[in-house]
Amino acid sequence: MTTRRFSGYLRELLEQKGMTVSGLARLTGVERTALSKVLAGQRVLPYGALDGLIYHLRLTPDEEERLRESYDAQFEKEGVRRSRAMVGKLFSDLAELDFAPPAFEESRLLLDLEGYAGQRSIFSGTTNVQPLLRMVLSQELTRPDARVELTVPPTGAFLAGELLRRYLDGRMGAEVSQIIAFDASGAAEDINLHNLGCFCSIFPICLLSKRHYHPYYYYDNTLAARYTDPFPYFLVTHGCVVCLSESGSQAMLLRGEDQVEGYHRHFQTLLERCHPLIQYTADPVEILESYDRCTDGDGFYMVMDQPCFGRLYDEATIARYLRPELPFHDRLEEVARKRFGRLRSVERFYTLFTRSGVERFCQTGSLDDFPVAFVAPFPPEVRRQLLSALAGRIRNGDVTGRILSPGTFPDYLSMTTSQRSGVGFFTTERFPLQDGFCSVQVKEPDLCRAFHGWLAHLPVSAQALSAAETAEALETLGRTCGI
Repeated sequence: MTTRRFSGYLRELLEQKGMTVSGLARLTGVERTALSKVLAGQRVLPYGALDGLIYHLRLTPDEEERLRESYDAQFEKEGVRRSRAMVGKLFSDLAELDFAPPAFEESRLLLDLEGYAGQRSIFSGTTNVQPLLRMVLSQELTRPDARVELTVPPTGAFLAGELLRRYLDGRMGAEVSQIIAFDASGAAEDINLHNLGCFCSIFPICLLSKRHYHPYYYYDNTLAARYTDPFPYFLVTHGCVVCLSESGSQAMLLRGEDQVEGYHRHFQTLLERCHPLIQYTADPVEILESYDRCTDGDGFYMVMDQPCFGRLYDEATIARYLRPELPFHDRLEEVARKRFGRLRSVERFYTLFTRSGVERFCQTGSLDDFPVAFVAPFPPEVRRQLLSALAGRIRNGDVTGRILSPGTFPDYLSMTTSQRSGVGFFTTERFPLQDGFCSVQVKEPDLCRAFHGWLAHLPVSAQALSAAETAEALETLGRTCGI
């Protein structure tokens, strides 16, 4: 499939340039029959011949970038491509997430847990297990100190969906802690798709929980015990324990005080040997610092609805637009000076955004990731200068900036990534749950590679305009600022 992708684009270029296979073979020195097989997807072009193709086809920088990317994809591992697809689906689903109030609300349970369960302790089939879990959660949420502890895998769709629905409805006030077993098998440099799938299942919950959902993880490469234990997973509340089978279709209900306390203590002991999967913060200075921690020697990589102008800010800009009346002004200014000074010097600078985000900046001069209460809006002439300067940096290659297709990334989120230093997710001013405004940071190496790989691939994907098209759009939109 990936060989055909390269050969298909090469055929397209030949047609655009009006060149024949024979003519290209003669110019590059690649034997005509071999080149024909490359174009048919039956042979891989020798790497040493690639530069000759690029030179004699007179490719533009964008065409060269796309050709090289499709050439490299021929040797890319299937797991890398699948991980990009998983991350892309996560963000496209988040972009479509409906934050509107629910059409109806469950006002009461027809039975309490005692009335539903009776003397039973074993429940078989999803039609019996799922109502049990829903009832246990509902009963726990009546407590002011509601607490849920679980080891159920997040890929078990029902519980993840139930938590997400309750957070969206605004009816989930419990502190939820979840322990997740990450797969430790496979080579260290590979992206483990099981672990990525687990994270993609819980990430929406992290965003919507207002910092009340706390996932932890450990590595496990011995799964045999799960197949000898009929109930290897459990959920603990103040009132009961629900033990679950591997498939989630069998459950055992324990209601003894000593049983509940025993499982609660066991969960707390397990936590001591686990790692926090994410870190939350709502402090604006800490958020800016966490942006910086996600920037390393490889460069700065960011996707957000609006473009990032950080490479263009000098100290005078910071002093002029950062509001002096802020109680933490001096601390924030110090962090901002360090932050944007670093962005002016990093080797690579990626900013990926949407046309609607640029249009909103043109209209308001406000930044989605810096609230108006912190940073004064830019006047029209400065907006025009910033957009023109960014377009110029994109044209000369100093900045990798691209306009993305709508729906590629949610408009209420920003993300910065690096190969080694971590991934940061930041809700912006457009996040519908403003009281849940926060940043979420991840440092697990597998996940860092997956999200960084997705972002770094976007500029050469079908979801992005070319550099020239992006620069032209910025210049056109910039001329309308303030008009």
